[in-house]
Amino acid sequence: MMKKFVMGVVLGSMLSLSTVVVASDSVQAFLFPAYFTINGQYADTNQDSPVLNYNGQAYVPIRFVAEQLGAFIDYNDKDKNIIINHFPPGKEILTDPQYPNVHFSLMDIYLDGGYTRVRGMLAVDQLEDPAIKKEYDIEFRLTFFDGNDKLIGTALGYSRSGSSMDKKTIGTGEIKRVEAGEVGDFSKYSKVSFEVTSFK
Repeated sequence: MMKKFVMGVVLGSMLSLSTVVVASDSVQAFLFPAYFTINGQYADTNQDSPVLNYNGQAYVPIRFVAEQLGAFIDYNDKDKNIIINHFPPGKEILTDPQYPNVHFSLMDIYLDGGYTRVRGMLAVDQLEDPAIKKEYDIEFRLTFFDGNDKLIGTALGYSRSGSSMDKKTIGTGEIKRVEAGEVGDFSKYSKVSFEVTSFK
């Protein structure tokens, strides 16, 4: 028999992707014993991350699902914003051989007047004890080439890019959305390289 309890806010990802409307500040849900098979591998939640059954729908802890799929998740309490960043399938992941634990994936590039803007994901691998978290301030350069390997432009980016409310560093194990750009048009590039210019 499932244990019944009342929780203030259900923060979960619904397997059916349906929309839930909560009419009050509390909902009545049931503990739902379940295990997961992700890409053929068994993955179990712990007692701190139970699966819930609400109105016949299964809710799973979003942090558990995101991390099992290789994504980074964070929560901005001020904005009540859940942030999930990941490297989408099919996107090339660039690495500087001098910094093998730092990676970049170009998500979008577009021309804004006479300025080329670049958006991407920056990540720092956790190479030491997972319990030890470090923060880094990273600067990087993207170099763009045409189909004949001719240089057509460079763009500088930083781990501290974003709004004034964003954290200005990047932590180990984190995947962070960053921006870069430079004057000129290299939006129709054929190849791009990634170089870390400052790591501190």
